[in-house]
Amino acid sequence: RSGEADEDRGRMLVRAALASILLLQGASSFLAPPPAAPHSLLHRGKAPKDASALPTSHPLSAACLPLRRGTNGGGLDMSSAPEAGGARKRRVRQGNTVTVNRRPSGVAGALYAVAAAALRLLRDVYGQLMVFLFDTLLNRPFLNILNKVEISDHKRLTDAISKRPRGTPLITVSNHQSSLDEPLLFSTVIPWPIKQWQLRYSLCNDNMFYVFGPVFAQLFFYAARGLPIWRSQSINQPSFKDFCDKAQQGGWCHIFPEGRLWQPWKLKKEGRLLGKLKPGVGKLVGHCETSKNPPIVLPFYHTGMHRVLPQFPSNPKKQAMPPKTGNTIRVRVGEPLDMSDLIEKYRERREAARKDLSITDGWTTTPVDEELYAEVTERVEEALVALASQVDQDKEWQTHPSVLPGADGAGK
Repeated sequence: RSGEADEDRGRMLVRAALASILLLQGASSFLAPPPAAPHSLLHRGKAPKDASALPTSHPLSAACLPLRRGTNGGGLDMSSAPEAGGARKRRVRQGNTVTVNRRPSGVAGALYAVAAAALRLLRDVYGQLMVFLFDTLLNRPFLNILNKVEISDHKRLTDAISKRPRGTPLITVSNHQSSLDEPLLFSTVIPWPIKQWQLRYSLCNDNMFYVFGPVFAQLFFYAARGLPIWRSQSINQPSFKDFCDKAQQGGWCHIFPEGRLWQPWKLKKEGRLLGKLKPGVGKLVGHCETSKNPPIVLPFYHTGMHRVLPQFPSNPKKQAMPPKTGNTIRVRVGEPLDMSDLIEKYRERREAARKDLSITDGWTTTPVDEELYAEVTERVEEALVALASQVDQDKEWQTHPSVLPGADGAGK
């Protein structure tokens, strides 16, 4: 009986500890909401569908900002939209915003800083536990047992994650094939078990981030280092600045420069190897101008995730649930890209442009910044296209039969 009583007390303590973590984490969503979350979300519990509901809304977002690029001589159009021209440069500057610091000062400010640090520590501990459990019990077994994963030059990525010099930003870029690329695919490519401070930061569509309200956003996305991005706003939005700050401070940030899903059936339809890239990756790299060391930009290209969660070609907004098994996912890790020459090339001109325009925040986009973003994005595009050219399309680009015409539920 004594042993049973001890076991009961142990179970009660574990339950109480878990309940305390969940309660404190839930409370933190109101004390420290996710970056740049519109105030209305704290009451409505979901992201606004209309951009006008946001505090600083603008008609064009990073998802609508193609770059100009030449046409590939081989006939396939690898460009990021040759029709863009100067209009892109005017649009990318719309909505320049800077995060307003509204923290109290004095003793209240010191107490606020202590409370914020405690909440961050709590979120990190909770996030580490959540990622470990999800990846160990769900993500990794699903891909490695029910599917198959093959990774080329995996050591390049694991070394960059865990062995790069302290204070060196790591920016990974890849194609985007399914809504499960993040976090399912990442559970197999990261070193295991990974430390909390080595976890990557990623961006999440605002509608998905707040699909179950701000508390769930804190408990699930934000705790696992996901940050919201509003497609109704420009790349100068405060939330994207928070993301770029993580890289500038030496963290690991992953970005899908295509900004949307591009499954092989769509790439074949448009005669491409890669989707149209957006300038967000250029701004991310450019923001690391003041980091301790030049950023490491590491590209990788993957195939097979389009078969795990395929889109219906007749209705791309619909995906065939549940996730499929028996597929082979192949990941090709490329050579690290050195962007230090481009950063140095534009450093003086960027400073002069900011001075001429009386810009002091270091975030607002100038015309010179746009030139840097374009060159960075072109270099990233070239690296991803080179990896994509290694793909055996007949073998790796096959569409899953569940979404082909005539399949049960196809296109409905």
